[in-house]
Amino acid sequence: MDKKLYIHPPLVSRSYDWEGGPQPKTRKELDKFFVSPAIEKVKSQICEMGRRIYARGYTDGNGGNISVRVGQDLVLCTPTLCSKGFMEPKDICLVDMEAGQLCGYRPRTSEVKVHIAMMQASGMNACIHCHPPHCNAFLFAGQVPPSGINPEADIFFNQIPLAPYGTPGSAEVAESVAKAAKLSNVVFMENHGIVCGGRDVEEAEWFAENADAYCHVLLLAAGHGAKLQQVGKKSVADFIAIRKSLGLGVPEGQKLYNTNKFNGYTMKKVGK
Repeated sequence: MDKKLYIHPPLVSRSYDWEGGPQPKTRKELDKFFVSPAIEKVKSQICEMGRRIYARGYTDGNGGNISVRVGQDLVLCTPTLCSKGFMEPKDICLVDMEAGQLCGYRPRTSEVKVHIAMMQASGMNACIHCHPPHCNAFLFAGQVPPSGINPEADIFFNQIPLAPYGTPGSAEVAESVAKAAKLSNVVFMENHGIVCGGRDVEEAEWFAENADAYCHVLLLAAGHGAKLQQVGKKSVADFIAIRKSLGLGVPEGQKLYNTNKFNGYTMKKVGK
């Protein structure tokens, strides 16, 4: 094949361009913006992600919440006391960056403050909070999964931090999640659940799937008796380089491994 025929398409951006979009201020402008075609599309995406996390068992009852930034001072979010598996676009709320509600007939989730804090700290445009059971099996014990074992895990969420417990929806939780979000786009909230930040809402949902799948495999591996193994330093450095190439952050000066312990033993190293 003639290499001159090769194409190099860029990655598709699914993010809502909130910086280049309208920035409504007045009541008339806000009401028009809230039902505009572009915002209705984002509302539909939020509902679809709600169905996904509900179908996967990451939420039950009215658990979990989802948000997307759509302006300099504007965030769409899910309402409180609403099943994420059965939402409709009309249920979605609009708040400002101080969590004051601007539009929507249902009251917004109390935990949108945590999402806003994560957005401000990480630069992400969307957040999903949910309770994946395999992630919760770790964080209920005050633990995070070890890094340096699986390429996808290290590339997609780096080293997952554990934010100290606080009352859900409180300023204390928002502050601790914001601090942790500088380390990873996936944050484990002690004795509560996880919050994932993404450049768009589907990416945030992907990260929730990635994290729960990784924790699931680790829990399965813990039961077969053989010791887990971590890849060598060169491989971990390669993971970090790939992560950076995807536009995902890595803290300056971060150690290659978050731990060398798992399930009470020291893991062995394989490869370079």
